[in-house]
Amino acid sequence: MSGLGLISTYSSDSEEDEVIKDSFDDKSEEVSKRLPLPGSIATWKGVPHHEEVNDDPSEHDGRIRSFKHERGNWATLVYIHYEPSDDLLSWMQSLLTELPMKCNIFSDQLHISITRSLILKFHWIDSFVEEIKKLCEQTKQFSLQLLNVRAYCNEDETRTFLGIECIDDKGTLDDFVKNLNVSLAEYELPPFYEDSSYHISFLWCLGNETATLNNLTASLTNKLNQYLAEYTEDRHIHLYVRSYLKSWSRSDHKTRTVRR
Repeated sequence: MSGLGLISTYSSDSEEDEVIKDSFDDKSEEVSKRLPLPGSIATWKGVPHHEEVNDDPSEHDGRIRSFKHERGNWATLVYIHYEPSDDLLSWMQSLLTELPMKCNIFSDQLHISITRSLILKFHWIDSFVEEIKKLCEQTKQFSLQLLNVRAYCNEDETRTFLGIECIDDKGTLDDFVKNLNVSLAEYELPPFYEDSSYHISFLWCLGNETATLNNLTASLTNKLNQYLAEYTEDRHIHLYVRSYLKSWSRSDHKTRTVRR
């Protein structure tokens, strides 16, 4: 039982209280009555009281949550925020008609992940965010180059993604991720993938469809290079890493780095 639960159901069973109960039988019901949970505690950030969450994949285009909702656990991701040009976004959308399976384009913000999906304890959040801020402040400007179209599958093999691989020739992002992994180890959290491939996922489908998509990535890469030859300004992402912290909500925590 949580500490809040103990507070809300508190009733003393000490010998002194037994004496009180024996001496004041007419007040026994009042003494044993549950103490109400103070409203100020029930409204603490990150401590929803008696909240039940039912995840229904049908409400999320068939997507299955990797981590179940659990009080005190907070799903977290560190990523680089990316805003494509209107032309590049149109090119991404055009691929929907060229794929043999039903795919969806990401309707929310595109990004480049630099951690796995992590589970933070609520009391870790502030110190974790401060460490990420320090890493961001120590990182100089760098650029990423859009290179290939590749297929990726999540660890549970419940979804497959089509993404654009990004290369950092100077290794600045690699150094950032190495330092980030050191911070993750302090919380006994897993590091980023050893064979990591920085990429912008822009399309997804259900299940493991990497075999099918891998047969198409060469032609899709050719199409990407044709596009980038015409729209050269989209080939590079120029980044100055600084900390941009989204408000913490119950189930969606992210530390973001943004492009200037």
